[in-house]
Amino acid sequence: MKKLFWFFMIFMVFAVSCLVEEDNEIVDESDKDINDTEHITDEDQPVKTDDDKEEPDNTTEPDDDPLPDTFCFSGGAILYEGEQQYIVCPGFPEKMQKQLCRNGRWRDEAACVDNFAVIPGGKFLMGCDPEKEGTCEEDNVPSHEVEVSPFHIDKFLVTVERFEDCIDDGACEGSHFRTTDDSYRCNIGNNERKNHPANCVTWLGAQQFCNWIGGRLPTEAEWEKAARGTDGSIYPWGDSPPGSCDNAVVESTSAGCGSGGTFPVGSKPEGKSPNGLYDSTGNVAEYVNDWYHDKFYSTPEASEKDTKGPDSPSVEGYRVCRGGSFLYGERRTRAAYRSGCKEDDPSIDYGFRCAKDIK
Repeated sequence: MKKLFWFFMIFMVFAVSCLVEEDNEIVDESDKDINDTEHITDEDQPVKTDDDKEEPDNTTEPDDDPLPDTFCFSGGAILYEGEQQYIVCPGFPEKMQKQLCRNGRWRDEAACVDNFAVIPGGKFLMGCDPEKEGTCEEDNVPSHEVEVSPFHIDKFLVTVERFEDCIDDGACEGSHFRTTDDSYRCNIGNNERKNHPANCVTWLGAQQFCNWIGGRLPTEAEWEKAARGTDGSIYPWGDSPPGSCDNAVVESTSAGCGSGGTFPVGSKPEGKSPNGLYDSTGNVAEYVNDWYHDKFYSTPEASEKDTKGPDSPSVEGYRVCRGGSFLYGERRTRAAYRSGCKEDDPSIDYGFRCAKDIK
């Protein structure tokens, strides 16, 4: 009986041993597929501490789509994503190149365009109309009809780059302008502001430049027709909205829409005139050819065809300046606004554009 018991026990041990060997069969490493992850269990993975955990991959490829928080710097002025400026077209001083701010860089946009606008001859309404504008300065009235012959006028204010070419050629004399060495708000001589208006120039210096390119300063009547159109609108862009940093470089919380100075020419397209002029009210006030007389609009000569203004000023040495500047607010953005400026004063907020006769 005992022999039979021990025989049975030995048989059971042998059977259990065989079953264990089958479950623990060793797999040859050469049979594994390195791309097969189904055989990996949680126990096979190494345990990761907080220091070992992988950070999410936040790197991305460069994206050409506009970023809402990017901006471009332009000589003291900050222009944001999608905003524009103009520079002198390389090799073509009579043309301008539009640039857009994209992803923090200035990029050329489209082809160069002619710098001048052709203003057709004809009549228009000049001066301030109290019934439309409410309050008018004494030297801005009465509103009157004027006829001018066709002419060319610059779409853009004369830039530092163009004026410095005149200096280099010896045609613009140093006694008629100041540089950034004289005042940090003077643009001439500042390489970062070559596409800003040439300010700190006297009326005589502006006249020298226009003569150098075969042109002249516009008359006051020519300037207003080019800047305003023919329908007597309050602003160059229409009767509304009022002037602000959306359409002109003016004083807002501080001078120059917060920049303290000028902006690049052509940077406020919402303020463009019907004839395609940029910055005709704002950025810098503009010299015209006429002597300043505070009562001239009340004289018969004011309504003559191609009127050239009074024969003499009401204040000695004063010419007419048109439009507002970065130092002043909304009131001076009206197209009818005029003021007197001393012809030998190279002010930080005076600039100009040139006109030419059509032959």
